Amino acid sequence: MHCAQPDNFALVRDGLATDPVKYGGTSMKAKDAAPRTRLAARELLLPLAALSAAVLVWGTTFVVSSDALDKTSPAVLTVLRFAVAALVLVPLAVGRPEWRQTIWSWNTAVLGLTGVAAYYGLQNAGLLTTPAGTAALLQGVLPLATAALGVAWLGERPGPVAGLGLVVATAGMVIVAGAELSGLDAGAALIVGGVVAYAAYTVRLQARPLADVVVLAAATCVWGLAFLIPWLAWETINGQSAFSVSTSLVIAVCYLGLAASAGTLLLWTYGAARVPSTVAGAFTAAIPAVGYALAALTGQGHTMSRTLAALLTLCGAVIVTLADRGHPTQDEQCSEPVDGPRPGDV
Repeated sequence: MHCAQPDNFALVRDGLATDPVKYGGTSMKAKDAAPRTRLAARELLLPLAALSAAVLVWGTTFVVSSDALDKTSPAVLTVLRFAVAALVLVPLAVGRPEWRQTIWSWNTAVLGLTGVAAYYGLQNAGLLTTPAGTAALLQGVLPLATAALGVAWLGERPGPVAGLGLVVATAGMVIVAGAELSGLDAGAALIVGGVVAYAAYTVRLQARPLADVVVLAAATCVWGLAFLIPWLAWETINGQSAFSVSTSLVIAVCYLGLAASAGTLLLWTYGAARVPSTVAGAFTAAIPAVGYALAALTGQGHTMSRTLAALLTLCGAVIVTLADRGHPTQDEQCSEPVDGPRPGDV
């Protein structure tokens, strides 16, 4: 596949300071490469900040959702939160040029299925039997799953330091799984299934690096709702739907819909499309630490193994982020040095 080279191709790989590199036939020495590397790192600050904010909000949702599920059923809660999100996002997106094309895109449908319906639906179903702290720690599967799918689908190759970070983050998951193996049930399996779906969603976002963030987030939300409605219908037909109106439940639904759905859809859509999937996946390793800390603070129990697992996943996220800062985004990876015109170019 021939990729057009952008005008401002940035040197972002480590170790470029030793050899000259060429840009369209023009040689650039190492001293000229360094400012470009720093520029690429600065350009990543906003996407990384967006990912950080999304992760912090997500970390709070396990306790909020677990408490809300005492008063409502999983399908009702999931549909309500994304209905609230759609009420915010869709009016902002409808008038934009890319709306019609994006809403009817199969890629957007896949994003809605994996990043909304499967992830949040399976998570809420799993929280019926799995404590919020354990559910948060199970998110430790995300970094490794995202990295694996990034290698399989995008050909990404994490460096040795990033690989170390992934191993550290995964070690946290292994610890909690080993310590609580007897207590893990079908609910935990549902949560892990949702986590794998979200890893696929994160990698699929790489296919739309330049998409309008508001439009893509809104369209993803709409498709997610479309996939969730049959579940709500099944729950209702079987007499399992429930919603006990209370102030605390209304507040929880509003928070989950506005901050944890609409807000994080915007933040994650923006950030994950602009960094390597390994980095985006590594950021999710902070979710267990935040979620577990809040679960412990609200009296849902903590153990030494859970605390160690949370610390390891957080350390792994930091290592991968520091290792991959300044690495190219998908567009930059597509670029390649050229020396004059190619055969057949006009």
